[in-house]
Amino acid sequence: MSDQSFQGVDCFRCGVSYFGVEMMVYVYWVDGMLVDSGPPRLWREIGEFCSSRRLDSIVHTHYHEDHTGNSRYLSDRYNVPVFIAPSSITYCRQRARMPLYRRVYWGRREGFAPLPLPETFEAGKTRWEVIPTPGHSEDHVIFLDQDQGRVFTGDLYVQDRITVSRRRENLPALIESLRRLLARDFDTVFCSHSGVIKNGRQKIQLKLDQLEEVRGQVLHLQSLGLGAKEINQRMYPKRPSITFFSGGEFSTYYTVRAFIEEGL
Repeated sequence: MSDQSFQGVDCFRCGVSYFGVEMMVYVYWVDGMLVDSGPPRLWREIGEFCSSRRLDSIVHTHYHEDHTGNSRYLSDRYNVPVFIAPSSITYCRQRARMPLYRRVYWGRREGFAPLPLPETFEAGKTRWEVIPTPGHSEDHVIFLDQDQGRVFTGDLYVQDRITVSRRRENLPALIESLRRLLARDFDTVFCSHSGVIKNGRQKIQLKLDQLEEVRGQVLHLQSLGLGAKEINQRMYPKRPSITFFSGGEFSTYYTVRAFIEEGL
């Protein structure tokens, strides 16, 4: 667990580990605004991070419990408004429904009462633009400060290369979202799982290039008459451990299927 600051953004870093599977989590504060509230298992640590800072609002990149897990606790404690994409408001009002492994890993997310994110908002003297970036989830957005080249990307980036995907992830939409970001001016990426990325544009481009390469490979093998299962076996002969750990929710098969279904 550690804190650091970069370009006026305070960054909280903490890891969640279960059965040897570890994921780093980053929560960001800037000018009284908290970007995502982290997983429920980290409520005490994130509460401590917020206790030494002015908290005026909480904004969310998307509804997943590792991003909204402490919103009920923090909004009640500090009496501040919470915002999320309009399409997720009804879902977030209720206790989250999730697979067992996610409840064990992240903790149970309680319901909270979010307001709809506007198209733009201000924190301090900074104007932030809310840009829809579906793919990882239907409601995913990013927050861009084009004047200073800062962008909070939630789970748009995470890492350069994708092998496994979630069952409901839309990789063609993710490709378009990466292109949408690359059309804007930015330098620094504040990622929810990889932290502060100073060469952010380069990293976003690398991820886009890799996804387009995978799509090309899948479609080429499909043109040879192979089905999704055969292509998956050809491209990813070893099953990643996260596939077992997640009960099949994360799989290389869903990466392949996403591009095959794109053309249907």
